[in-house]
Amino acid sequence: MTKTSHSPLRTIVIVTLIVVAAMAILAASSGVALRIANKSAPLIDASMEVKYELSLFHLWFEELVQQDPTVDREQVWQHLNQARWYANTMLQGGESSHVKFQALDDPALRSMIRNTLDQIDQLESVGLARLKRAQSSLAGSNQDQLFDKVFAEALKIADDVETAVYRNMATQIRQFERLVYILGAVVMLVGLAGGILFFLIERRRRSDYTLLQESEARFRRLFENTAAISVQGYDRNRRVIYWNPASETLYGFTADEAIGQQLEDLIIPGEMREGMIAAIDAWMDDGTEIPSSEMTMRRADGSPVQVFSNHVMLRTHNNEPEMYCIDIDLTERKRAEAQARQHELVLNSVFQALPDLFFLMDQDGTIRDYRAPQAADLYVPPETFLGKRMQDVLPPTIAAQFNENRAVVSERGGLTTYEYTLELPHGLRLFEARLSQLPDSPQLIAVIRDITERRRAEEALAKSAQEWTHAMDFFEDAIYLIDLDDKLVRANQAFYKLTGLTPELAIGMDITSIIHPQGEAEPCPVCEARIARSDKYITMEAHHPHNPTGRPIEVMVRTIRDDTGSPLGVLMGMHDLTRARQAQQALRESEERYRTIFEGAPEGVWLIGPDHRTLEVNQRLCEMLGYRADEMIGRTPLDFADEENQKIFRGQAAKIETTDRRNYEVELRHRDGHNIPAHFNAITLHTDKGGVLASVAFVTDLTEQKITEQALRRAQKMDAIGQLTGGIAHDFNNLLGIIIGNLDFLKRLLPEDDKSLKRVESASKAALRAADLTRQLLGFSRKQAQEARPTNINQVIRDMDSLIARSVTPEVEVELQLADQPWLTRIDPGDLEDALLNLILNARDAMPQGGKLTIETANQRLDKTYAGLNPAITPGDYLQLAVSDTGSGIPKEILEQIFEPFFTTKPSDKGTGLGLSMVYGFARRSNGYVKAYSEPGIGTTIRIYLPRSIEKSEMIPQTSISETRLTPGHGTILVVDDEDNLLDLAKDYLEETGYKVHTATRATEALALLESEDDINLLFSDVVMPGGMNGYELAEQAYKLYPNLKILLTSGFTKKVAARHSQAHFAANLLSKPYSRDDLIKRIQDVLDGE
Repeated sequence: MTKTSHSPLRTIVIVTLIVVAAMAILAASSGVALRIANKSAPLIDASMEVKYELSLFHLWFEELVQQDPTVDREQVWQHLNQARWYANTMLQGGESSHVKFQALDDPALRSMIRNTLDQIDQLESVGLARLKRAQSSLAGSNQDQLFDKVFAEALKIADDVETAVYRNMATQIRQFERLVYILGAVVMLVGLAGGILFFLIERRRRSDYTLLQESEARFRRLFENTAAISVQGYDRNRRVIYWNPASETLYGFTADEAIGQQLEDLIIPGEMREGMIAAIDAWMDDGTEIPSSEMTMRRADGSPVQVFSNHVMLRTHNNEPEMYCIDIDLTERKRAEAQARQHELVLNSVFQALPDLFFLMDQDGTIRDYRAPQAADLYVPPETFLGKRMQDVLPPTIAAQFNENRAVVSERGGLTTYEYTLELPHGLRLFEARLSQLPDSPQLIAVIRDITERRRAEEALAKSAQEWTHAMDFFEDAIYLIDLDDKLVRANQAFYKLTGLTPELAIGMDITSIIHPQGEAEPCPVCEARIARSDKYITMEAHHPHNPTGRPIEVMVRTIRDDTGSPLGVLMGMHDLTRARQAQQALRESEERYRTIFEGAPEGVWLIGPDHRTLEVNQRLCEMLGYRADEMIGRTPLDFADEENQKIFRGQAAKIETTDRRNYEVELRHRDGHNIPAHFNAITLHTDKGGVLASVAFVTDLTEQKITEQALRRAQKMDAIGQLTGGIAHDFNNLLGIIIGNLDFLKRLLPEDDKSLKRVESASKAALRAADLTRQLLGFSRKQAQEARPTNINQVIRDMDSLIARSVTPEVEVELQLADQPWLTRIDPGDLEDALLNLILNARDAMPQGGKLTIETANQRLDKTYAGLNPAITPGDYLQLAVSDTGSGIPKEILEQIFEPFFTTKPSDKGTGLGLSMVYGFARRSNGYVKAYSEPGIGTTIRIYLPRSIEKSEMIPQTSISETRLTPGHGTILVVDDEDNLLDLAKDYLEETGYKVHTATRATEALALLESEDDINLLFSDVVMPGGMNGYELAEQAYKLYPNLKILLTSGFTKKVAARHSQAHFAANLLSKPYSRDDLIKRIQDVLDGE
């Protein structure tokens, strides 16, 4: 009974507990689902905000680079900082004005967000570098591509974060759903619990779906309201599913027209159609991403448009792929780049068109260089005046004038201008010479301009003005007065001369009978005006029937009245228009000549009024500054200069009233914002009363002149350094020879177990390193190659394979890109090996963490345009050798110093500063040219251009000294050296080997020994010696006297520096200082054993 009675109750209780438990579990699970959605939705929003802020930063940054004045720089960087803030919030948690973010705890997601922050930092760094460069000049395509690459990578990582957050939320929800389904299976045993479970699940799903809808709506609002970023969405079949307003503006299709259309039928050009379809399908199928890049798309009207396109792949709730394209219009940026290139070409053409002659001279007038537009402009051929003094070339009177002005410039500095005439093959010409001293240099520069035609034009204008003034001074009108009865009362001499009457006959006569003695054939307009008492000016041509003069005249009729207005008489005058019309014609011709000169002047001409405002400018000045004439007229020169140069204009304006001629330099601001160095030759024009009428300035663009002057100063500086270092190195070589030799003796004297031997060897190594440094110094200073011959550079590089591999660290990848058929070039292969090794070591040091080293050769034809931009090189065929690294790069401010001896950025124990100076010396000796290109943070490329040689290659194998065993010597040797220590050292070396030795310190002493001693087999002499006879001359004299005598010379300089053509065979066997004992003995034996 008890069991029966309690069993239903127990069942009811258990079922009730199960139902209550199930309901409690379902309610708690629903809360968990809501928390998952509430936690994930803000993170999804944050990831979308990161992408949105990055896109806005990229858009406005491009406008900022183009220097759009409406763009706020702070606002641009605010977008980047906002993206950084959202990323940090996802990593660390935080709260905005409308939502609270919880930090992610998933390690993989946290790692991805840190990568996003790293990319944002890199984007900021690259953006600042690009912006800095853009403020000085247009950024190069490399800088643009680097910035766009970093931006695309940042956007991709942010997109991956968003996808990962989506997937993380979906995973949690799926796990929760599995739990709910298990509980649902249990709850389904009771209907009520099942209904509650269904209700709770539906509420959770609807909440989740609502949150996702709100997130998507925010995303759409962001891109719907972004007018400058085109965003399009495409489904699996490349059909348009989203088309924002910016896309309508960019491509010309409305959203209604675009939705449902396939991408390739809408905006893809025909030639890109197949490739684009394949790329999108590959991304959709296997995830092969389409990289962000510049593309040329097609508008609705068929016109092309250049865009930078980013691509993002998203997945729907059904895991279907959707592609979104974010396009930025590049039209304006490309147009600005094209305009900059065109402007550079125009400036170069203007400089080439200048008609002036330029001469570069020393203080004493010695001509070092020149520039002439054409050979006919020169007084004598260049070969007759280069290296000679200007005053020795010119005729005596002009030479005296030049000397006088040269003395003024040398003593006072500044600029002097004078004129002279000179007979040229095409006639006598008038020249204007401007002589000045170069800044920070003792040299002078003369600018000569042919002003013959200008002077003729000025004289023609002056003559025309004089004739006009003379005509006005002597002009006489026939003036006469008649009474009311038409009787003549009074007249001037011109009237009597006109009529042929005397005053006695004419006065009292009727004016009609005087003017018309033959009577009037028809009414006379003058008589009618006189009778009617009308005031008139009547013009009569020469053929007029009532014109008695036979010349064109103007007749004045003026009635004289009293105070009441009653007529008293008539004043009449006849003005002969002949001269006036002739003067008017002459004036028109004069003005035409002036306008021709004004507009045709090779310089800019600027006419400025007394109020300092522009009255007139010629076309040349407009082209120089980029303005139209009507845009400049009425403005002051201050409007075309920055603040610093405005001070110069103000200072010169203060001198207008006191100084008639002013010459000065100033920088003018071009319309596009860059400065143009210009020379002003300004003249003040005065009125008859001495006041300022106007100021006219002849403006010369100095851009190319400044570039040429800078290149000249750099070349002179390097040449001076080379001469200085060469002299020091030669003297130092002799000292090193003594040190190395004595250390060599010490090593052989000390036993092998002597502790001092280690110190001697250390000193010997240091001395040899010092010898290598002096060799580098001499290599920089010498002006011709030692063993120049036609060389295949590829063969030299391949022969250095093992040396190159040993010279770099394992982290450095070496790549050779050698021309298939390189031109030969005439160089010293040993010099090339030294130069290439120095470049490789420098590249290695620039990549301590590893990188890529590229060695390239290529055939290059450098034209006149390239040579015009690089004055140190002449047009022609060149073999180019380039060494590139991906290291730290060289800052722009020190790039021009890197070839100077001893200049280095390395610590003192790691670099001497001679490596690149050797490279520079090698290029110069080889008649070549070296150029450095570098971008900080990207890498450096050094290019050497070597002239092409048409001779056949002569590669000579080299042998090592160690390959030949030294044998005991025999015979007698005469050693000649003015350095006693070196002389004793060589004597000890030779006597120790077994030779008999005579010594001498002068060439004359050596010749005396040769005459007195019959047993001398070989003459060993230094090249540089005092006493009037050097080693080459001694060898030549000894060889003439003793043809069988063997001769060996030694020097610290190169083999052919001082040798004449007749001494070349002595130079071929030159022993370089400092030398070791083995070097000396080996060379002595070779000479004695040879023919």
